[in-house]
Amino acid sequence: MLRVDDIHKRYGDNEVLKGISLTLERGATKVLIGPSGSGKSTLLRCINHLNKPDRGTIELDGQRITDANIDRMRAQIGFVFQDFNLFSHLTVLDNVRICQLKVKRLSHEEATRRAHEELERVGLGDKAGAYPAELSGGQQQRVSIARALAMDPMLMLFDEPTSALDPELTGEVVKVMQQLADDGMTMLVVSHEMGFARQAADEIIFMEGGYIIEQGPPDVLFSTPAQERTRAFLNVIAEHG
Repeated sequence: MLRVDDIHKRYGDNEVLKGISLTLERGATKVLIGPSGSGKSTLLRCINHLNKPDRGTIELDGQRITDANIDRMRAQIGFVFQDFNLFSHLTVLDNVRICQLKVKRLSHEEATRRAHEELERVGLGDKAGAYPAELSGGQQQRVSIARALAMDPMLMLFDEPTSALDPELTGEVVKVMQQLADDGMTMLVVSHEMGFARQAADEIIFMEGGYIIEQGPPDVLFSTPAQERTRAFLNVIAEHG
């Protein structure tokens, strides 16, 4: 479904991505891991064209993502950020409903039905009338996931969705993501949640310094990584886990 070919991206003198290529099959979950500054978040932003790559091509379901059709393509890609990006002046229901009304131009009734459906899916059916400030961080992140799902995306991108949460709130978000993976949602996830990566991912991709250093199934990459740098990174994660 997703094909990323030789993506390069620099900011001034800093070359963040140095020729990244990967594919993602329909219904698969891949998890990007690696130290801060390795280019993981930039890669996601390039896929969604929040940042335009300097070189390389990205295809979604056989169609090249270009400036000409970027809005239509973006509507098919759900993006969940580190910070929740909710509208503080809107209720939970309106936060989930607004993109369906403005972007997909669904009827008010259909947008409302879809919003309630996805709020139930993330376990927040009873919070439709609440405002973001009345919710915990974990609940706010689940609202942002529901908002993305309500657009009925082909692909979901998650950029460290639990990094802004207290540890005790992380589990509720990971549980929702695990369920999405089990349901066959196509997902590319940047995360340091190794438990989720082991359980949900079809493949782990280790990035450092703008390159993919190693990739493989979780049981192989976690137990017998081929690269010494991968092994060192996983040891550090294990020590702090």
